[in-house]
Amino acid sequence: MIHRILVAGLLLSGAVRAQVNPTVPGPTRSWVLKVAPLSLLDLSSTIQAAVEGVVAPNQSVQLELGYGWQAMNPWLAPNQERYSRYEVWRGRAEWRYYWRGGQAPFGTYTAIEGLYKRENALEKAVTAVYDEPGPVQYYRQSSLPISKDVFGINVKIGRQFPLLPNGRLVFDIYTGLGLRARTILRTDLPNGYQLTRQPIVDIGPFTTYGGASLFSLSAGFKIGYAL
Repeated sequence: MIHRILVAGLLLSGAVRAQVNPTVPGPTRSWVLKVAPLSLLDLSSTIQAAVEGVVAPNQSVQLELGYGWQAMNPWLAPNQERYSRYEVWRGRAEWRYYWRGGQAPFGTYTAIEGLYKRENALEKAVTAVYDEPGPVQYYRQSSLPISKDVFGINVKIGRQFPLLPNGRLVFDIYTGLGLRARTILRTDLPNGYQLTRQPIVDIGPFTTYGGASLFSLSAGFKIGYAL
């Protein structure tokens, strides 16, 4: 549903931009500072900020960085007792080409984006202690490191336009398709211990449904200020 709303926003944004200012704002804007509100609702919730710099009349490069911690992630609420010391880092690098007469950083664009995400936490689990090759002696609670690395690439289409006649306040809306590869890492497992997962429904950031590689649909918007 969210993706449909964002796609509809792409179609309507041209009309909105025309009403605000039918042409590219007079003063040239070389930099745009942005925030991404929807990143707060992601399974890997982060505070996300970006900077876009114009490198040619119809081209720009955008760098984005985000950070999140356990207290700000609503998806971890059902599993608060399972994970502790959770944190996530996310970075994106994007090249944009503005077309249909657009002049960077305003107009309709196509973009290629690369991303990397790292999540770390301590996972509480039941481990079995035993003497090889004998039977299990006893069980005890443990907190063991768990991490996830995500690499991805997206092809996006979007529109960026000013919300005010002076061209300062900027709205950027986009959607796209891509491919992601992810790896779950569990390290420092003690010898002689058998990790047993707790019977908790995992809807948090370390969910592994879908395999190591999968197609992804990206959509969202950013609000920015042009310099």
